[in-house]
Amino acid sequence: MNSSSSDPSSSDGVLIAAALAGEEAAFATLVTRYQAALLKAAVSRLRRRELAEEAVQEAFLCAHRWLASYDSRFSFRTWLWTILLNQCSRQAKREARHSSPGVADAANVTDSAQSAVAHVAATSAGQRSPLEQLVAREASENLHELLAQLPDNQADALRLRFFGGLTFPEIASAMGCSEPGAKNRVRTGLLKLTQWLTKTEQRSLSSMPMDQNTAPVNLDSSSDVRLVASGPSHDGDRS
Repeated sequence: MNSSSSDPSSSDGVLIAAALAGEEAAFATLVTRYQAALLKAAVSRLRRRELAEEAVQEAFLCAHRWLASYDSRFSFRTWLWTILLNQCSRQAKREARHSSPGVADAANVTDSAQSAVAHVAATSAGQRSPLEQLVAREASENLHELLAQLPDNQADALRLRFFGGLTFPEIASAMGCSEPGAKNRVRTGLLKLTQWLTKTEQRSLSSMPMDQNTAPVNLDSSSDVRLVASGPSHDGDRS
């Protein structure tokens, strides 16, 4: 066995080639590389850990089954996230037909929300904007609820951006839309989150006594949305 086939530092391309040659350890390394991020997004999307785990398992099974059809000219992680989105959609439709909405796995959804907040915070070069402060305060309780209220295409675009770290071209490819369309989905979703969180913050501030020595908080976060929507630059995955 080639030692690089199970080396965590190996590129996706090397691991895929090894997996296609029959080295199961190589595919297991790919699973380890992407499983946590996929699961966080699936929990956020499906709101129940058992359903999310099933969707992620099915996504990896499909990827393994169809690996020979993967076109190496394109990003593997984009291909994998596309499969996950499809599995989450199927799982959500199946659950909608057979059961009433379940209760979210709050602890794991909170983990997902906190991961998103950490990614958002990293985009601002260490400066915490009003938007980031609002999101950070809401993360442990309400952020997953707010994502669930967004249209699926906007919420999924945000999950791909923040949980998966995908670039806008990758989001466009995964969601079958144009790059401007991907940017618009992220931007519009962020604007809606900002509006909801700002209203929550304003209600909270209005109920608190004002410290005369404290300057008012500027809740106009349109500039912060532009900052976060632009996000960090990614050079794609390791393939």
